[in-house]
Amino acid sequence: MSSVKIIAILACTFLTLSVASNAISLEKRHLIGLRLGMWNQVANVRTEVGVGGVSTSVGSDGFLGGVSYGHWLKEDLALNISVGGMMADVETRVGLLGVSHETAAVTHILVGLKQYFPKSTYGSSVRPFVKASLGPYIGSQTRTETGLVVSVESRSEPAFGGQAGVGVDFVVGRHFLTGISVGYNLMNDFDEPIGGSKNYSGPEFSLGFSYLFGKGTD
Repeated sequence: MSSVKIIAILACTFLTLSVASNAISLEKRHLIGLRLGMWNQVANVRTEVGVGGVSTSVGSDGFLGGVSYGHWLKEDLALNISVGGMMADVETRVGLLGVSHETAAVTHILVGLKQYFPKSTYGSSVRPFVKASLGPYIGSQTRTETGLVVSVESRSEPAFGGQAGVGVDFVVGRHFLTGISVGYNLMNDFDEPIGGSKNYSGPEFSLGFSYLFGKGTD
C-alpha cells in the first residue's frame, strides 16, 4: 500500500474520532507529536552499466518524517517547533577498484506560529488554522568507498528558509490531537549540490499525530 493511501486512511480515521469527541480548551496546553507526509521530490531509480562498472542511483520518493512540539499561548494562537527531513538521494557504484556508496538527506528545523480561525471553532474538536515558520535547512551528504582501503567523506550545507501553510487540527479526547496540513517550503540555494540539487523548495503535505499534556485553562 502506498504512503499516500496510508496517510489518507489515517486522516479519515482520526477525523471520525474527533467529530465524536467532546470539545475542550487548548489554551496553555502542550503537545509532542510525530509527522508523516510527502515533500515535492519524485522517485527516480536509474542503473547504468559502463566500462568502469555498474552505477545504481535512487532518487528520493519524497517521504517526509519528523517530530514537533507545540504550546498554545492562547486558544487561537500556538507556538510550534518542528524538526523534519527526507532522504534526498542514494547512489551505489561498483567498479574495478571497489564499491562506493553515497547517501544524501535534507532536514529542517522550523519555529513558527499557528493561528486558528474562525472564533466559532475555539473550543471545538475541529480547528482550521494558518501557519508560518522560519529556520535552517541542512543538507548532508556522505560517501563511503570500500576497496584496498576504506574511506569515509561527509559534508553538510546550510541554507535559510521558511514554510507557510494551512491545515486542520482534530482534537481526539483530552490527550490526543491529529492534524492535516498543506504547505510550501521556500529556501535559499545550498552552496554545493546535495543529492544532485542545490534547492529543495516545493510543496509539502503532512499528517501529524500528537499527545496533549498540561492542565490548560479548563
